[in-house]
Amino acid sequence: MATPSKPSDHFNAATTPGAPASGSTIAMDSITLTADLDALAKISAFITAAAERCGLDERATWQVQLAVDEAVTNVIQHAYDPDQPGDLTLSWQCRDHRFIITVRDHGRQFDPAAVPTPDITSPLEERQVGGLGIYLITRLMDEVRFEFSPQGGNLLTMVKYLPHDQPDPPDEVVVIPIADRIDAQTAPRLAKQASEQIAKGARQIVLDLSNVPFLSSSGLRALLLIRKELMTLGGELRLAALQPQVHEVFAITGFTQVFNIHPSVAEARAAFSQRR
Repeated sequence: MATPSKPSDHFNAATTPGAPASGSTIAMDSITLTADLDALAKISAFITAAAERCGLDERATWQVQLAVDEAVTNVIQHAYDPDQPGDLTLSWQCRDHRFIITVRDHGRQFDPAAVPTPDITSPLEERQVGGLGIYLITRLMDEVRFEFSPQGGNLLTMVKYLPHDQPDPPDEVVVIPIADRIDAQTAPRLAKQASEQIAKGARQIVLDLSNVPFLSSSGLRALLLIRKELMTLGGELRLAALQPQVHEVFAITGFTQVFNIHPSVAEARAAFSQRR
């Protein structure tokens, strides 16, 4: 049974109750509960009130509700043994025009890279179960980060931009031009190039394949790894200007349903601004 948090479990630095967030922190709060299913209703009410207080509209509030529910459900179901549930701490704050949410637990170490990308294109009866929770979180929130330390445990940070401070997606798009075959020899270089951009903060990447005359299965695997790395961080990969023979490889393998493919770089860039 979920236990009410103690007074020490809460912190609140609100200066203007109910006011929308400004460039500095005006509100924050935290709650610690036993990680069992009985906690879900209380968590939902807690985060919904917080989202409304920070000025999120109805749709954004719903997105936050669902992302938090998926996150804490993962903790409840996988972090601890069913007969020995530990605690989870949910915190939020409005800061620098962002609604920032953290979920911390001290259960089993969570590795998001080990979670398979969900199949959302095959017929329902053919799909494998798993991965949908993280997929939803990365699609619903503007930033998602997973961290682990032996002292701090698992820490998930989710960020929702407040309406007036959402960045213009096309200005943040990184275009990587590729001018070579993508095969077993060159695919690792492509993966490394993309990972370097991601490490610098890129979350919206377009691969310009207009000068790629050949793509093998090794190339497809490299593209899948790049896509997965971006999705884990709440980002997205788009492909542009595929030559006919390269596009045919995607069509034969069914990957046209997996990747976002656009006729030109300009159309791929513009598509990011239409995501939400």
